[in-house]
Amino acid sequence: MKVDTHHLRGWKHFCATCRADGESFCSPETRTTLNRFYARYRLALKFEAVYAHGYSERAMRGYTAGLRLLAAYSAAELLGEATDEKVVGWEIKDPKLALALRKSLSRANRSQNGVFSDARLKQRLDRFMAGDDDVRVAATALRVMVAHGSFTPTGADSLTKAGAEALQRLSDVLLQECEQRFARWLHDNLARHGGAA
Repeated sequence: MKVDTHHLRGWKHFCATCRADGESFCSPETRTTLNRFYARYRLALKFEAVYAHGYSERAMRGYTAGLRLLAAYSAAELLGEATDEKVVGWEIKDPKLALALRKSLSRANRSQNGVFSDARLKQRLDRFMAGDDDVRVAATALRVMVAHGSFTPTGADSLTKAGAEALQRLSDVLLQECEQRFARWLHDNLARHGGAA
């Protein structure tokens, strides 16, 4: 897995502007949330593996992919909170990745009534499974599964190399979307504030 493929452009500029201009650039609450976002983003970016005594390498490959996705999604949630663009409103179309993720989610989707309590997520997941290529929906479903304990490497097809790679690619896509959205937010706020990006 490559861990240095993403860079959060503008982060140093953001920090310098906050130090120089304080609350006139962004509120303390937004700044705190963005700092939490950056910490989670970096964790997801640098995340390599988990280890648990007595587990197979295949199982750890699947749990690694799932836990990295949880960290990447958590970063996206924090960024969405700070910028008033909640992650559940994001649309990330990727037909090739969507195809791979449908295989990973096919088992979980069969018993989704026991997994997902949010009716809107169930409907969106049904649309995704029927051919919609918005991989953010798959990310949300998988995040729920990992965070609430229904994710297993076997159930999400991530024991296979291809399944784990699909989840890793999904994490990469989320992190790239975070980079683009942060850069856009920073550019817009600097323009309003009278600074340059």
